[in-house]
Amino acid sequence: MIENRLNSTGEFSYSGISDDMIRFIEKAQLKDTKLWDLIIEQFSTNSDDADDGWRCEYWGKLMRGACVVYEYTKDRELYNILLDATKRLIEKADNLGRISTYSVEHEFCGWDMWGRKYVLLGLIHFFEICHDEEFGHTVIETAKAHLDYIISKIGEDKIDITETSMVWGGINSSSVLEPVVRLYSITKEQRYLDFAKYIVDRGGAKDFDIFYAAYEDKLYPYQYPVTKAYELMSCFEGLLEYYKVTGEEKYRTAVINFADKLIESEITIIGSAGCEHELFNHSALMQTYTGYDGLMQETCVTVTWIKLCHRLLLLTGNMKYADEIEKSVYNALYGAVNIDGNLCSDEVRFDLPYYKDVYKTYHSKNPRGQVFDSYSPLRLNIRGKAVGGFKAMDNNTAYFGCCIAIGAVGIGLVPKTSVLNDDNNYTFALYLPGKAVFNNKDGGRVEFEVNTKYPSDSKIGITVNTEGYFSLNLRVPYFADNYSVTLNNDIINTENNNGVITISREWHKNDVITLDLNMNFRTVRAPKNPDDKAGKNHIAFMYGPLVLARDERLENAGGVVSIPQITPEFIPEQFDEAMMACKSVKIGDRKIKLIDYASAGRTWRRNSQFEVWIRTNGG
Repeated sequence: MIENRLNSTGEFSYSGISDDMIRFIEKAQLKDTKLWDLIIEQFSTNSDDADDGWRCEYWGKLMRGACVVYEYTKDRELYNILLDATKRLIEKADNLGRISTYSVEHEFCGWDMWGRKYVLLGLIHFFEICHDEEFGHTVIETAKAHLDYIISKIGEDKIDITETSMVWGGINSSSVLEPVVRLYSITKEQRYLDFAKYIVDRGGAKDFDIFYAAYEDKLYPYQYPVTKAYELMSCFEGLLEYYKVTGEEKYRTAVINFADKLIESEITIIGSAGCEHELFNHSALMQTYTGYDGLMQETCVTVTWIKLCHRLLLLTGNMKYADEIEKSVYNALYGAVNIDGNLCSDEVRFDLPYYKDVYKTYHSKNPRGQVFDSYSPLRLNIRGKAVGGFKAMDNNTAYFGCCIAIGAVGIGLVPKTSVLNDDNNYTFALYLPGKAVFNNKDGGRVEFEVNTKYPSDSKIGITVNTEGYFSLNLRVPYFADNYSVTLNNDIINTENNNGVITISREWHKNDVITLDLNMNFRTVRAPKNPDDKAGKNHIAFMYGPLVLARDERLENAGGVVSIPQITPEFIPEQFDEAMMACKSVKIGDRKIKLIDYASAGRTWRRNSQFEVWIRTNGG
């Protein structure tokens, strides 16, 4: 078994926006017992037979996110809700061991395998937080029976796994690889590793080996014959788990190649991907494409990208993956959180006309909107334009969606990414205000207290509340072209080694390290797309990791800005609706007011329409 280079074994107690987001999601969604009732009931009625749907994914997605959030909050009420939800799901298993929203007569088509994957993931995640050893055994036995039935039907000389879905070349089905490997890691039962090998050998997609393509490193993911972003990344999450149990370097190489190709070709300014609905489409170039005005950058894609980068950060220790997580979290992810409980406007788009009636029926009794938005616009638009993965339930009186279900795990991963440990080294990958506590290898405690308003401010103070010799690794974000480090107010010389400053010494209680970053207020020019002359005439502005946006509440968004050949001047501003930053950009005689992307568009109406990419006169 290959061990991660870094681990997240600390206990964290934070304040600020990361804690606010977790507490909001925990209260507004994860403790909603009526929601758990609704999604558990889907396993009683073969609810997905009629439309080959994905109601089967909701329980596992929500359970995974809730367990990750619980690891941070340790909230007893939440744990009891999750315990009850797991017990009730287990009761839905039939006499074959199946836990599915598809009947036996209709199984292994549509999104059935995708849903069975999420059942496995939900059970495994609850097992990892379970306080009751006996019930934990029941959880794993249930997961084994569930997977054993799948193995009895799918494999060599059985149903081909890539034939178990008629969409996306079967990559949705092949993504079951992750929980298969994880169940093997728990049980060490060889049949699960054998089944994982079968999935990998089949290549993920019908008639195309996505894993070999990534290893070969000739194609970008948008050049694959199947480009569904979320599902592709899910398959590579599974491949990384497979590498960790087999140690075969070609799989590690394939995952790193895949992720690095995404960074190069797909990840946008706000840290998401898929600028044509939910598909990889060379988004790094197409993010300013003026020929498309549809939905883009699905929240499922944002969260799965964060998860993949989190895995790669732990495995490799490479801080470029922390940079990617930070960019995604502070922009795309937090921007998707519907803190104000807004309802979609009349501009909302539904795949089927009657979904609008379902939406209105549900919210006639539930005045707050869903907790996560599904898409993240970049050019002039509003939030809440669609509910991704919308499915009607409970006789068309309720609904849920894929992005609503997945968001919590992204929110919960933020503290788990913050401070990482490896033997006697501690790495600050994200800078969150509050405390991080670890048990060291000698049985003692290592405690840090972080005092910062980052990313709204440049200074990060870290107090060491521990005696002893160890190393501190501090990430220097990609944007910080200059920085200073002091120890107890004395400047110290440090070397930036691939985005990391290392300080190894005998520490004394109340030692204070202060990192002051150049937040590098900067103008970003649009990529030059030869097929879209208008698209290249856009600019955006960034402050540290924060993308700034023009919002109708501050000034008229959407107009063309004249750009003289001068350096913009950046001025702090005050705007109560801004969660992290409000700035003005003075360009010649023109002053443009901007707020952080996550705060923009928060009314979900035209009165807060917003834009990241601002049209210019081409100057």
